[in-house]
Amino acid sequence: MDLNKIRHKWSLKQKNKQASIDMWNSMAESFGNFALPDFEKDSFLRLLAGQNMLSPNGMVLDVGCGAGKYALAIAGHCQYVTGVDLSPQMINIARQKAADYNVHNVDFYCDDWHHMDIEASGYLHKFDLVFAHMTPAIQSVDTFEKLSAASKGWCVLAKPIRRTDPVSDAVKEMVGIRERRESADEDILFAFNMLWQQEYLPRLAYEKQVWKMRKTLDEAYGLYINRIKTYKDISWAQEEEVREYIKSLARDGFIHEDVDTTIATLYWQVK
Repeated sequence: MDLNKIRHKWSLKQKNKQASIDMWNSMAESFGNFALPDFEKDSFLRLLAGQNMLSPNGMVLDVGCGAGKYALAIAGHCQYVTGVDLSPQMINIARQKAADYNVHNVDFYCDDWHHMDIEASGYLHKFDLVFAHMTPAIQSVDTFEKLSAASKGWCVLAKPIRRTDPVSDAVKEMVGIRERRESADEDILFAFNMLWQQEYLPRLAYEKQVWKMRKTLDEAYGLYINRIKTYKDISWAQEEEVREYIKSLARDGFIHEDVDTTIATLYWQVK
């Protein structure tokens, strides 16, 4: 597929931005419940270290940083880390985690990468490493190309592929949604194809994962209902039907979901 066709097909889907913010805000507390990952045990950190993407003088940008887990984990291995995320609550928690861990060379900003002007922000060719780990911030040609534009060294994009979300998929089917944006198979194919045609030498790493999700009813409503609203508007009656279905799945007050996926990590050096 040539670049013009990719640009036509891989475009940003119209979505309810506030529903996206509400969804990620609703998950911020659980995302913030982490211990810093270890370079010896975490496959993503091993990749960064193994490819020499981190250096004491390096400047790093974490796109879709969430609650700051990876930004904080690498802060001791570079000069400075900048994290950006759409969710104000995620950013609040990331800042609190930085204080908790006594990390001072990280800044977190609430911003929408989909519409962010990286030149006006001073990000153009600024960073030695730009990464987007498991985030919907990258879902179109424009959002993808900004990764390379912000970098003067390495870029990394990690996305879930061949993914099944049993509860989420069921509630989407209830309201007539067949699309599965949570599985980023096409995003990875488009991204690799674009880089190849631009004469980069992109590389891929894969890791099979199963996520054991456990959410309170309120957290589950916040996730599944707002996720639906990022696809389409639904009626009050449909929302109530989904709420009742979610409630019917509760065990001891929690919703359990095993998400089966493979993480595809695409990485390349900019010219």
